[in-house]
Amino acid sequence: MTYSTKQLADLAGVTPRTLRYYDKIGLLKTQRDPDNQYRVYTQTEVDRLQTIRFLQLFEMPLAQVKVLLDGSAENLTAALKQQRKRITAKRDQLSLLLTTLDQTLEKGVDTMTDDEKFAAFKDQSIKANEQQYGEEIRQQYGDDIVEASNKKFRDMSQAQVAQLTALQQEILDALKPVVGTTDFNTPEAKRVFKLHKQFLQMTWPSEQYSQKAHRGLAAMYVSDPRFSKYYEDGTGKAGAAETLNAIVRHYTR
Repeated sequence: MTYSTKQLADLAGVTPRTLRYYDKIGLLKTQRDPDNQYRVYTQTEVDRLQTIRFLQLFEMPLAQVKVLLDGSAENLTAALKQQRKRITAKRDQLSLLLTTLDQTLEKGVDTMTDDEKFAAFKDQSIKANEQQYGEEIRQQYGDDIVEASNKKFRDMSQAQVAQLTALQQEILDALKPVVGTTDFNTPEAKRVFKLHKQFLQMTWPSEQYSQKAHRGLAAMYVSDPRFSKYYEDGTGKAGAAETLNAIVRHYTR
């Protein structure tokens, strides 16, 4: 069976414009009807579009999608398996939130403990972090440290969670004016280091903090573009992760 552009767009839940763009960049090439030269899509393109849609579920760049589709079957299968893990994690997050909401509706918010009210949101945050950074963090520090850190976060009071959130923003605010500096012997640079150290001591098991571990995490901010993006977006300045890494290295020599 073949589909027109509009038919396939309706079937896949995308716009015809999206399909034309995919054709233009070589991501999903169309065939041409020999009678009228209209664009048509065969079963091969339908199957490829389904795979594209799966890979894009978590905002994978189209360039990366194309590399996977045009590469080895092994790499594509591995990528799809990874997407399955992410979908499963997202399902579990939503299931947990639904359970908490059902408890709220059944018991009433006034009869729930504070821990019950926010446990699902804590778990959602942990699972989202695991989904985005878990593999790299576990490779760097090991499962035991990651699990202990997750437990520490789960055990936090709401006041502590609020303090942690405020501290994250405070780090970004303090980092912004020093991005690009090469003089780290200033009160401003030292404050960035102290705030970041405080953040790690709040989130890591207390016995696990060390200057070496601190340096390792800061180096990851530079090597992993996802971490770099967080600091660049948070400060509005390019090179923010590099500056933070340099400050940490300076004060953990």
